[in-house]
Amino acid sequence: DKKVGGLSLTELMGKVKQGTHHATGLLKSVSASLGGKKQQAVTSLVEKLMDNTTKDPQTEPFVCLDATLPEQASVRGMGSSRKAAREAIVFMVGSGNYVEYQELQELARKSGKSVVYGATELVTASDFLRQLSLLGGRRFAL
Repeated sequence: DKKVGGLSLTELMGKVKQGTHHATGLLKSVSASLGGKKQQAVTSLVEKLMDNTTKDPQTEPFVCLDATLPEQASVRGMGSSRKAAREAIVFMVGSGNYVEYQELQELARKSGKSVVYGATELVTASDFLRQLSLLGGRRFAL
């Protein structure tokens, strides 16, 4: 039985397999954190609010303003018996971002609904790095 680096071929193959398993797990982890399909919190919330299909603790604090109902009934809590919404306006007080915007547009496209996204400030990647540079006293480049 030939030895390579003090290991038999079977032992060496076992080490390679073990290393491959660890590398695959690491790559899956990195992929999930960088570009995986984990939905943004705002997208998940907007989807639940628009569908209004289940009672969810996340949607309970929200109120539905329905202009098609008489004035007394136009303000109702979420989860009450109302139709699913076809249109939504999502406005972020503070900084919005392109990832949220893109996900909401994808949600609208897939569901056939209309979602308008706005924010008091929409920061580009370059602007974000510039702000970090000011805060940290260093220069970052994109």
